[in-house]
Amino acid sequence: MDLTQLKWTKNVNHQGDDKYWAYQNVGPVLNIFQLNWKKEQAKNALKPQESELILLRQRTKVTHIVKLLNNTLDEDHGEFGISRLVEVVWIADYWSVPPKQKMIFGYDVHLEGGKVMKLETPTFNEHWGSRGGLVEFQKHVLNALKLER
Repeated sequence: MDLTQLKWTKNVNHQGDDKYWAYQNVGPVLNIFQLNWKKEQAKNALKPQESELILLRQRTKVTHIVKLLNNTLDEDHGEFGISRLVEVVWIADYWSVPPKQKMIFGYDVHLEGGKVMKLETPTFNEHWGSRGGLVEFQKHVLNALKLER
């Protein structure tokens, strides 16, 4: 799998019952869905470009890696009225034990809220800068999620 376009991360939450994971019902057959942002985050939702990858986190776990399919915002009604069309490139195999974000990032991640953020934050650079930066992190994710072929 090619993760050279993995440049972003986003925290997501299931809206409703805490026993469910956001975007849990997508996978090998139905692997395209609308990734949501709050209405006031439209500018943030346009930051990643088509074909770039976003690592999705929820409840301190990594649950998905998604690929943006276009540069278009879809608008709807309600609090989470902004969305982008994405395709799942990886999804957790076992929802009872998705990988901990600390295992994937190599440090404690404290990125909250629903905005998409570049992976290369000061904390990321502090940890990964001397280890080869974003390129080595992408290789680490391949290895950690057993995506290498």
